[in-house]
Amino acid sequence: MTFAPARHTTYMASLVTERTDTARRIVAQMRVKQPRMARPPGPNGAMAAVTMMAGRQAPHEFFSGLADRHEPVTHISLGGEHVHVVFSPEAIWDVFVTNGRHTRKSLGLQMTRPLLGEGLLTADGPVHLRHRRAIQPLFHNKRIDGYVADMGAAAGVTSSRWHDGELLDIAVEMSELTLDVIGRTIFGVDLRVQAPAFAGNLDTVLEGFARGLGPLASPLSRVPTPHRRREIAAIEELDAIVDAMIADRARAIADGHVGSDLLTLLLTSTDDEGQSTFTAEEVRDEAMTLVLAGHETTALTLTWAWHLLSHNPEYLRWLNQEIDALDGAPIDSDDLASLPRTYAVIAESMRLHPPAWIIGRWLDRDVRIGGWDLPRGSVVLASQYAMHRDPRYWPNAREFRPERWIDDAGRFDERTPGVPRGVWFPFGFGTRRCIGEHFAWTEAVVMLATLARHWQIEVDVPVEPPMMSAITLRPDVPMPAVVHRR
Repeated sequence: MTFAPARHTTYMASLVTERTDTARRIVAQMRVKQPRMARPPGPNGAMAAVTMMAGRQAPHEFFSGLADRHEPVTHISLGGEHVHVVFSPEAIWDVFVTNGRHTRKSLGLQMTRPLLGEGLLTADGPVHLRHRRAIQPLFHNKRIDGYVADMGAAAGVTSSRWHDGELLDIAVEMSELTLDVIGRTIFGVDLRVQAPAFAGNLDTVLEGFARGLGPLASPLSRVPTPHRRREIAAIEELDAIVDAMIADRARAIADGHVGSDLLTLLLTSTDDEGQSTFTAEEVRDEAMTLVLAGHETTALTLTWAWHLLSHNPEYLRWLNQEIDALDGAPIDSDDLASLPRTYAVIAESMRLHPPAWIIGRWLDRDVRIGGWDLPRGSVVLASQYAMHRDPRYWPNAREFRPERWIDDAGRFDERTPGVPRGVWFPFGFGTRRCIGEHFAWTEAVVMLATLARHWQIEVDVPVEPPMMSAITLRPDVPMPAVVHRR
């Protein structure tokens, strides 16, 4: 089933400006006056902001570099906020798990509301709990096993379109592929036709978030700069794509459609009194959140995996030995246990290039962390990029070594590297851990194994290309690659 975007329908109740105003109100409420008190050591905030805004150092590099101070907690006065970056695994665990119930999503994530609204990534409290409970059935293990065939079919479509010796952008290809997967499995629609428009508009929006340090660059800025106008137009185009999906499914339901996809679930869910569980705006917000989170992060993981394998041909041969041992049938859920090396390549790709590169919380009460008293209203950050590359915990930390994830019995196990809890957290923590974690692992493994069975991909960019620190950690350059049929 395909559909054409329609900008104005009764199912798109919230406009970009309304979501932006909501975000501004929430951020204003979260800006609380803090007492004068001793703060952990840290760099000058004004100089740090200038460094990042001028492009001298990308945010992921700046925050990661603070680990060299060897402090469990580092303080920066940034953008009028008291920001604390934690680098001790114990301190990270204390913030995000032990005291998780006393935190809210950080100010930075609230700034994504113009795009995401109040979906699973931004919501807190009862709203988050209600939405998570409603959506959770889509990500049960048995349901995900049933998605494997659709994942393989999507990879098959991509493979059939490639030609031996063809030059393409592997980041674009993986984005289109994972958008196809999320359409087939979660929404029950064909999203490939929308992929170029979706990817182009998403690039514009995420570039805006990457510029979000300055007062005129913030996604919540009231100043109508050319950048800001382009960002709003791009969000409106993304709204139109999601709006069309929702409207199309609502018409199908009215005509008797019965299904177990996300849109049908959200549009037909009712409470004990027979009233709709989700408003039209909430349906839109969750659809947008899952379209973004359900394809962007896995697309990046696969892009980085191909890139790393290109620069480490010995591991490409190591991977191919495993994949070639399978029979020639399409990969199914029973094959997953036979792919520990494929899982290890995905894990090592997420270690070196975590799509979610930093997570933050806003403290809802005073908390003592790492020997310091952090008052209510403080922002606390932990960087996956920093912790996943920290040589204190990872031998040969900057090298691609997927065998570190394989135990003595030859099985993949996330515990095999033996790092303390609070060091490895590609999908977050606790009750805010990514709802689609198992889906993402399965999708990435099926995609990588299916395509690597037929293709060798040579990515022609440096080992450490420039990266954009937006909501996700993305390549900041094209990712040209030549595909060779095996």
